[in-house]
Amino acid sequence: MISSMADKPDTELDVYMGKYINQYGLEAHRDKFAEFKGSEIRHIPRTKLLSIKLQKPFFEKYAYRQDADIFHQTYYNNYNLNKNFNRVITVLDFTHEKMSANFVKLDKTAELKKKAILSADGIICISGTTKKDLLELYNVPEDRIKVIYLANSLRKDVSDTPVYKEPYILYIGDRRSYKNFGLMIELFVKNEFLKDIKLVCFGGGAFTKAESDMIAVNKLNNNFIQTDGSEPVMSNIYANALAFVYPSHYEGFGIPILEAMFYGCPVVASNSSCLPEIGGDACLYFNPNSSEELADKLKSVIFDNSIKQELSKKGKLREMEFSWDKCADNTHNFYKEIAGLKRSYTEGTEKTQRAQRRTFFL
Repeated sequence: MISSMADKPDTELDVYMGKYINQYGLEAHRDKFAEFKGSEIRHIPRTKLLSIKLQKPFFEKYAYRQDADIFHQTYYNNYNLNKNFNRVITVLDFTHEKMSANFVKLDKTAELKKKAILSADGIICISGTTKKDLLELYNVPEDRIKVIYLANSLRKDVSDTPVYKEPYILYIGDRRSYKNFGLMIELFVKNEFLKDIKLVCFGGGAFTKAESDMIAVNKLNNNFIQTDGSEPVMSNIYANALAFVYPSHYEGFGIPILEAMFYGCPVVASNSSCLPEIGGDACLYFNPNSSEELADKLKSVIFDNSIKQELSKKGKLREMEFSWDKCADNTHNFYKEIAGLKRSYTEGTEKTQRAQRRTFFL
């Protein structure tokens, strides 16, 4: 979204990344920005909270020198800024508030998020579900909130040779409790039709000891595979899966749904939180507390080719409804709304009166 925003003719961007480890690729677009400040550092495990504290004064010093119309804060750090910026915050979800047992007590994300939300002039929610959760949790005027959808960035060409030649179902990402990975184990234990089918778990790190023990006790070692890899590998795994299963109890958006759809992979998703909002009529949905419902949906995809083809076709069309250009356009318009910017054009003349504005991101 930031790289798309940089192409807007009436907006200048300052991008501040500080010392970063994430591979966003923004440095490749630095020529588009009025200023880019950041340098990549080596990842040191278990230093996230320390890194945030150490980098905080450097950003505050940088921000003090800026003359910006909008400060778009993309995470929830609590900054002391003696500047009268119009502040915009993007809220992804309320996992820390709704699923607090999944996080350590030292994690102050919920507290910092609340402060950021209550001090913001404009709040971007990435789904209607996130907006609904926001209004339920905090007394925020609804006219300060805008729902702006995300999009799919995984659009790699797929090699002809499948990474896995045996039939498999795909599970993506984290496996902490609200992600409902235990349902997948229950699914395989209870259903004979899956005995010759693998479950490929991409990302989320190696199985924990508890997960490995549960898999072993239920004699599923030959069925369950945990793997990681590059985007081309991930694309290949999406493209050749029998189905992508998303059993999560709670999500803020659900980008993997769009990733699967782009590659024609049928999606079988939980009917909770935002997933039906994003998937529309291009997914099959099930109760995340029922492995029986999930089994029924999977059977229809695996054994009925017409259903599989219909989901694949609908999914590709649904994925096209979301784009980063659309996200950037909607965000850009929201900036102007929040900052009260007015552009005036004089028809029939060479001069266009246009307010030149600068936006900077964290």
